[in-house]
Amino acid sequence: MDKKLDCCVVRDLLPAYIEDLTEEETAAQVREHLEDCGACQDLERDMRSQVPVEKAPKGALNFLKRVKRTRLIAAGVTLVLTLWCIWWLYDAEFHYPNTEAGRLAAVEDYIANPEGSSVNDNEMQSVTPLAWQESHGKLFIFYKVDNRDNVHGIIQLTRGINGKYRTDHASMDPFPYTAGVIAERINVRKSDWSPIVIAGHDCREIYSVAVEYTWFDGTEGRQITGHELIYPLSEVNFFWLLEEEDVREQLGASYEVRPRNVRFLDKDGKDITEQYRDDSVRQNWGSGKSTAEQFLLYVYIGIVAVLGLVFIRYFLRRD
Repeated sequence: MDKKLDCCVVRDLLPAYIEDLTEEETAAQVREHLEDCGACQDLERDMRSQVPVEKAPKGALNFLKRVKRTRLIAAGVTLVLTLWCIWWLYDAEFHYPNTEAGRLAAVEDYIANPEGSSVNDNEMQSVTPLAWQESHGKLFIFYKVDNRDNVHGIIQLTRGINGKYRTDHASMDPFPYTAGVIAERINVRKSDWSPIVIAGHDCREIYSVAVEYTWFDGTEGRQITGHELIYPLSEVNFFWLLEEEDVREQLGASYEVRPRNVRFLDKDGKDITEQYRDDSVRQNWGSGKSTAEQFLLYVYIGIVAVLGLVFIRYFLRRD
């Protein structure tokens, strides 16, 4: 049931009602109130008798209604455009989907871009994603570069609210083997998470890998080395993320552990590491590349939002 208007509201509306300036729904509510309220009826008659009412021309009323409708449409269009611009800015930053094409685009755009990269100084031919893993709202891509230093590395990407990713950081290091495995502990940006990565490339005849770990024993005050864990391999190219706490527990270590050396083993457990060594690769450099913080993205989004709000309020103003 519609709520009836109070007398004080009707008294405020009577001047506009008498001049036919109210919306039809409002006018109907005023008429309904006047039917049951003698005091407001008397006031209406008094106002009509004392003040000669000149009704606004119908054409003028229609014009005013069209102006109001146009402003509402303009406000709606402005809202849609503002939201679209905000989404476009966000999607331009977080625009790599976790698909084969998306991962390839991320690697090619980030590693092949000469700004902040050392790879282009090494006669890069092409960049290839080898394996990937998604965890903790991050996407990790293990890649290789076809250049004289056989550069391999890991790209870290962060997932956005649109389900796509932006690049955060990439490591770039010469890989002194024609095929094989890397093992390292990585620091994930904007996170306390520091997993251990074991990643392999073209491990067709490598059946397992022995990773030597090292850690500092605070009780004995010395560096502990020489402890290995052996991992069977079942894929040619792979990327594993191991929780450091789990590796520490396997080793019986009390403090954080880090991979130190890697040995490649054949199906009989024989060390075949040297068979894959590439003496032409220089190992005297290492590099990385990081993306700037997202502060500017949110500044641009804020500017667009404020401008959109200003225009919407302008179109909805009451003259």
